[in-house]
Amino acid sequence: MTIEEHPLEPFLPENAKMLLLGSFPPPKARWSMEFFYPNWINDFWRIMGVIHFGDKAYFETPNPLKGKTPNPLKGGIDKPKRFDKERIVEFCQEKGIALFDTARKVCRLKDNADDNFL
Repeated sequence: MTIEEHPLEPFLPENAKMLLLGSFPPPKARWSMEFFYPNWINDFWRIMGVIHFGDKAYFETPNPLKGKTPNPLKGGIDKPKRFDKERIVEFCQEKGIALFDTARKVCRLKDNADDNFL
C-alpha cells in the first residue's frame, strides 16, 4: 500500500486569526490550482465567494472566450475550470485565514479524497 505525503505546505499568513482544516487534497490529476481546496467540483471557494462577495464565481478564473461563437473545427469553447489562486491567496491574507489539512500522510484506498477512504 502506497503512503502519500501531503503535497502542500501549511498556508500561515502573519495576521492569521483562524485556521481552516481540511482532511487531505484529492489526487493531483483533479487539481484546478496548486492550493487548498483545489478540486473544481469542491464548492468551498464558491461558498466563500457567495458569503464574502455575493458572487459564487468570484474565485474562478475569468473565461476569456465567454460570449464568442464556438468553432466546431477547434473543438468548441470550453470554459476553463480553474480557481484563481492569486485572488484566493490575497483574500486569505487580507482576512487572516490560515489553511492546512489534518493529515500529513495517508493511504488512499480509492482514487479520490473521500474521508471514508483515506
